Amino acid sequence: MVERRGSTAVFDGTLSAMSFRRASSVLPLLLVAASQSGCAVSDASDDAAAVFDRTVLHTVAITVDQGHLDQLATDLDDRVPCTIVYDGEEVSGAGIRQKGNSLVDLSDKPSFSLKIDEFDEEAELRGLKKLLLNSAKQDPTFLREQIGEELHDRAGVPAARSAHAVVTFNGVDKGIYVVTEAVDKRFLRRHFGEVNDEGALYEGPCCGDFVEDLDAVELDGGEDEGAAELRALAGVIRDTPDEQLEARVSERLDLDRFITGFALEALLGHWDGYAFRANNYYLYKNPADGRFVFIAHGMDRILEDAWFDPETAPVAVLPGRIRAIPALDERFHAELARVASAAWDERAVLTVVDEVAQLIGTASAGEATQSDLSGFTARVSALRNDLKLRRSLVDPAIACGDGELEGLETCDDGNTAGGDGCSARCRVEP
Repeated sequence: MVERRGSTAVFDGTLSAMSFRRASSVLPLLLVAASQSGCAVSDASDDAAAVFDRTVLHTVAITVDQGHLDQLATDLDDRVPCTIVYDGEEVSGAGIRQKGNSLVDLSDKPSFSLKIDEFDEEAELRGLKKLLLNSAKQDPTFLREQIGEELHDRAGVPAARSAHAVVTFNGVDKGIYVVTEAVDKRFLRRHFGEVNDEGALYEGPCCGDFVEDLDAVELDGGEDEGAAELRALAGVIRDTPDEQLEARVSERLDLDRFITGFALEALLGHWDGYAFRANNYYLYKNPADGRFVFIAHGMDRILEDAWFDPETAPVAVLPGRIRAIPALDERFHAELARVASAAWDERAVLTVVDEVAQLIGTASAGEATQSDLSGFTARVSALRNDLKLRRSLVDPAIACGDGELEGLETCDDGNTAGGDGCSARCRVEP
């Protein structure tokens, strides 16, 4: 048995022979699947692109009448009227509520959910009807959502757009926020096409797996015609014998895309997502083929732990079953290798970091913004280092069974048979 030396591998952009042989039978299928419907649909008329322009540090001014402040401070469910000025464009008739699972004092820095047409059905902001303003209290780099978006896009999986803004509330500086696209009908239209935006969209609770607690899943859009099918999918995932699971789940769920999303969660250390916490997910019944699609969101905690092990046991039922069935487990590992090699372009991701750093550095508003800028400056270098470290730790060129202890391996005794204290994935067996 070889003990950890603490060394990391250097990425050379290639798969090892062993990794490639393991993945070769599966990669073509997954590469085709990743390029199917669900990637952003090009639309020259997408006025909302200006709202999420990454080259602009946007400004958002929110005004709420004094008579509605008590409700905004104490009610997480119902919106109150507000006026929004986004980059100088004023929208009246909007509604606002705090976003999240707990209330934040309005004198602090709450996150907000804005429904543009809440009190005026004709109101819109560049075609958008909903917008999220995330305070990024859990991510002082303001970058994790955008990094997650970048890598999901590169892997062929839908993800919400994001940008950055300086926000004021009733004239008071609130600091730097992450402006995030809502997963709604407009999001679905952009990713699945104009004719496919009417499918039922369900939001998963925090923190519950729909397979075990279907009643906790909330209908977020469309007609509730998918409820019976969602219940049927849960039953198939829960009760189907191993040898039939892949075929039967694939009839009701885009399994290729799900495995790509699972691989992304594992690679990004997204412990707050569906696989590892049964949190931050949507289920969309795509009218194009009648199957469900998973959509990730809430990626503000990714890469918090550069040493997060992709072999960590999932808590959600479907990822757990995938890991327990050898053929599906091989598909998962093949997709880990594909995403790490083809989608994780370290130079491109670090360019995103550098561009945001330059953009946020132009902030010059009040005390709250200056405090956010100081926090960003103090932490952005550590994020850059963690990105580089993470990429080296999950390098697909690292070969289990070669006798070299590399990356996230906790043992490597020169074989991949397991059963001798070192597992087939080069982790110490319990």
